[in-house]
Amino acid sequence: MPHPLLTSIFAPLLVTLCLLPATAPATEKLSPTDLTQIREELGVSPFTAPSIGLIFTELQDLKPFPWEKVWRLPPETTPKSRARLALSIGATIADGFLIVTAEKSASFEPVGRALLKLSKGLGVGEPVTRHSQSILEKVARKKWDAVRTELVQTQTDVEASLLSLKDEEVAHLVALGGWLRGLEIATAIIIDSFSPERAQRIVQPELIGYFLSRTQTLNPRFKSSPLGSLLEKNLREINHISSLSKSSKLTLSDLVRMHDLSHAINIQVTQPEP
Repeated sequence: MPHPLLTSIFAPLLVTLCLLPATAPATEKLSPTDLTQIREELGVSPFTAPSIGLIFTELQDLKPFPWEKVWRLPPETTPKSRARLALSIGATIADGFLIVTAEKSASFEPVGRALLKLSKGLGVGEPVTRHSQSILEKVARKKWDAVRTELVQTQTDVEASLLSLKDEEVAHLVALGGWLRGLEIATAIIIDSFSPERAQRIVQPELIGYFLSRTQTLNPRFKSSPLGSLLEKNLREINHISSLSKSSKLTLSDLVRMHDLSHAINIQVTQPEP
């Protein structure tokens, strides 16, 4: 089974946040057997949703980062719509992964605050709150191994509190938001030091096809909105470019186009809502 780089970096959202609720009702404590059964029902596998621990291993292979080309300030406002909120949470989580791997301690606090605010807006702030202070303290001391351990534990706690809840649309949008931000980051890094072999590492037709199929199930009102329309249109073009790799390797212009398409969606996500 293929193991594309970008899937390994950012698709853990499909595990940790696969069942994000619109609100936060009381949740039961799930046993390992319960978690395994729910993952199987959702079709969540190590390919589509590897552990968060793989993020750090895979990102190490792309260091050093052209930091000024991949970093962005977190959103200052909290979206009102659940769709935009879910996409924003996914993108912010991806930014957190990038910061920890690049060991940019000064950038972590604003991302942590943004993630907490967005998580509370979606009703899943409690697990993030429980770990946030400890993470910030470890970041300040540049104890990066300890930060990684704490983030993995955060993932475990979030997963345990969410896997018994089912809100499929929000789950897909959180995962998609993280993947799109991850695509923007990874393509920028590879463009900065391009080779066809490095470009080929982000080809992932199975995952792109999965997200495209999920967009078909989204709320019709969101699908017809400017963001929803752009999301589907750009995903289709990204999928088309990726499919070209079956006959020839991706070119630098292909990668630039994929970066521009993902960047356009991520910019639209942060725009004020109409």
